Amino acid sequence: QNGGTCIGSNMCQCRRGYSGRQCPPRGLEREEQRQPATPASAHGRECSGEGCRLRKEIHDMTQRERQLYINTYKQAYTQGDLLALLRSHEANFHTGIHTPNQFLPWHRWFILRLENILKKINCSVVMPYWDWSLSSARPWNALVWSGAPHYYGGDGGGTCVSSGPFQSGQFTPATSWCLRRNFVGTTPSSLVVNDVLSTPCGDFTDFELRIRGELHNTVHCSIGGTMCSVKAAEAPDFFLHHVYIDKLWDDWQKKCSPYNSHFRSLTSSMTAADGTAASDMVDLSNQPGGVCVRYQSSRNPFARRLRRIFAHVPVAMIAKNLPCTVQDPPASEDGQDLFRVSPAERGRLSQFMAKPKCRKVGGIVDQLPNQHKGNPIREVPVTGGNLGFSLNDLKDLANV
Repeated sequence: QNGGTCIGSNMCQCRRGYSGRQCPPRGLEREEQRQPATPASAHGRECSGEGCRLRKEIHDMTQRERQLYINTYKQAYTQGDLLALLRSHEANFHTGIHTPNQFLPWHRWFILRLENILKKINCSVVMPYWDWSLSSARPWNALVWSGAPHYYGGDGGGTCVSSGPFQSGQFTPATSWCLRRNFVGTTPSSLVVNDVLSTPCGDFTDFELRIRGELHNTVHCSIGGTMCSVKAAEAPDFFLHHVYIDKLWDDWQKKCSPYNSHFRSLTSSMTAADGTAASDMVDLSNQPGGVCVRYQSSRNPFARRLRRIFAHVPVAMIAKNLPCTVQDPPASEDGQDLFRVSPAERGRLSQFMAKPKCRKVGGIVDQLPNQHKGNPIREVPVTGGNLGFSLNDLKDLANV
């Protein structure tokens, strides 16, 4: 079925190089045949006439777009270019790429390199990101972690993932025998994300520290397993997370137009970046090779309403209307240790995370169930229950 011939009960032979327990839908193969890839260099514009690349929140993508991305990623995973790229992240994990002068531009370059590799296979590939702030109270119930072939599969309880297209037997990381996950806790809320984005334009040092130490490091080790190790880039989840981090940097840059000047003077090559300098990665509309990238914010109506409120009301005022459960998850010591956050940076982060941001009332977020290995997942929309609060909590701001 789905354009392939099954062999026994476990494997299928599919057209166009697909393999696994489920072939892609026939419609997806037909669409790929109508839109063949246009090969190009790894650094230049990959597809003739493609215009500005649009990256989307994974739940806003069509099923075809998600399936195409996953299939293309798995196909690229068998090829030398992608494996070499992923290994370079591990090899240079502690040699500068997670320091203030490289973290944001280096990973923007890393994402671009992956995207170029995928577009050499198929020009129609759309890069996804996961906005974990929209399901921060129940992040592991988000649909992205379902076992459907066009999503990412679920938890592994600290061991191998056993559902979805990246489960053991269907996907093998570059230097490990399986992809591991160990879902724990919650993820930073939309309140916290917008508090980070409200950092004054002239205070890049604090913005960079917070996006790296408070948001980036925390989610890495909340997903856990492979993501909470030096082999993190081998996890497909890595790019879901890092593309969102890059979007947040872009959001802050837009607020602080013209683009923040911090990296403009950093013209020397970044670590293992093929001669690319931090200054080359500042402008998302003019990446190396003339590539233009745009981010589409979540199109969920609830998320749109929140963006409108956050755009017009100071975060401190919003926070007074929210229960104290809508706060940062506790700082992950595993994450801070993994990324070698300095004692001085930890001290500064603790000051931000200790700031009162809420009204002192009880909440239920800590008692909300998470998805664990073996539990079926259901579609959970972006609602107050998943955010940790509802629009009723913001009723005094209803006129915004």
